Amino acid sequence: MNPNTATREEFTTNLVSPGLPSGDEEWTTLAQNLRKLLQKLAYHPAMAPNLHQSYMTPAASKNKVYFIWDFIGRTLSGGQSVFVSQSYVYKVNPMLENLSEPENDIWDDATGRAMFAGMLITDQTEGMLDQMVEQTYGQQAGPHPEFGSEIIAIAESLIKE
Repeated sequence: MNPNTATREEFTTNLVSPGLPSGDEEWTTLAQNLRKLLQKLAYHPAMAPNLHQSYMTPAASKNKVYFIWDFIGRTLSGGQSVFVSQSYVYKVNPMLENLSEPENDIWDDATGRAMFAGMLITDQTEGMLDQMVEQTYGQQAGPHPEFGSEIIAIAESLIKE
């Protein structure tokens, strides 16, 4: 996929559509929950202005839903090439057996990022996500969109893992 022409919707589909290999329950649960969360965030009303833009186009609305969508997408894709469907979470042996030191580091990063995203979404950090968005994107000061109960429920599962 070309990030200059592929849309954020195509990026999301690229990460959530391929079947998951058989794996350890912890790996499978994390991968499934991150995929569900990315999909729900992509189709949240606050993402509507951004969804059909190319991935490399600056987002029309840099709100907290976009911020977390980007964070979760990079957690799944590893931030290497966001258009490689088999990297970061997917790069680790799904059985979580005989992981090399680099694979173990990648797994630790992925689980830590997932937990952090869950904490931000469920607001366990008392407005930290709103502050992060406002500091990163100054024009986003003021009222912020709500995630909704489905997204919060998925986020809560990330904290429990």
